[in-house]
Amino acid sequence: MRTNTRIILSIIGLELLLMVFFTANGAFVSITSPESPLLQFIGVIPLALGILIYLLVGNKWKHYFFTSPSSAKKTLLYSLPLILVLILIAYGNHHGLNTSSLPDLFIMLLIQILVIGLVEEMFFRGFMLRLLLSKGFRVAVFTTSFLFAITHSLQLIGGQSLIDTLFQIIYAFMVGLVLSLLVVHRQSIIIPILFHGLNNFLQFMGNAMGNANEPATIDYLIIGIMLVYSIYLWRGMAAKTKNISDAGNVSM
Repeated sequence: MRTNTRIILSIIGLELLLMVFFTANGAFVSITSPESPLLQFIGVIPLALGILIYLLVGNKWKHYFFTSPSSAKKTLLYSLPLILVLILIAYGNHHGLNTSSLPDLFIMLLIQILVIGLVEEMFFRGFMLRLLLSKGFRVAVFTTSFLFAITHSLQLIGGQSLIDTLFQIIYAFMVGLVLSLLVVHRQSIIIPILFHGLNNFLQFMGNAMGNANEPATIDYLIIGIMLVYSIYLWRGMAAKTKNISDAGNVSM
């Protein structure tokens, strides 16, 4: 009982901490409307630095980043659906990326991977997922994906429409399922961080060119790909869990 309470309180604390930082950052952006990519996410940078310090001081790099026993070929195969999604997002940016300022473009890429991608993936696919895995992969994957999706409701603070926000919540939930399942399949969290950062970068810089924000056909296609891939990964993990359980029963 004490363990359950500690896990619940830890999850709530992590979620609230994340939402406080993103809310503060959103409020700052709404008030000041900064053009610099660095200032647009300045409120999240302290959180990223805190995570880096924790990983360095606690020597946790191997624990979170290098747990995969997979070969490079297997890792690539696991990543192929994610690469396809990134290609579709890039294709959907009919006007391409906003290249009016190459330094800003480069800074945005770094921020999305090393700040936003790192922070969100470490919170949801790192800290929270590992806390919940003792309750089974189903609870861990579903809970972290749900919390990841709900966190994206904060976009409303930045003035995003309700329809766009609801769609983004659904999109985030499907992405969360896939990324959580990849980590459960013992893929390195580096994959979710890179995908998360590149996904944000392509969408953010593409929209900056004036693309329509309304969900398009390609957005529904991406959700469909994520749904199919999440089912595949879920069934694979369920089969592994069942085999381990059956082997344990036989040995007894």
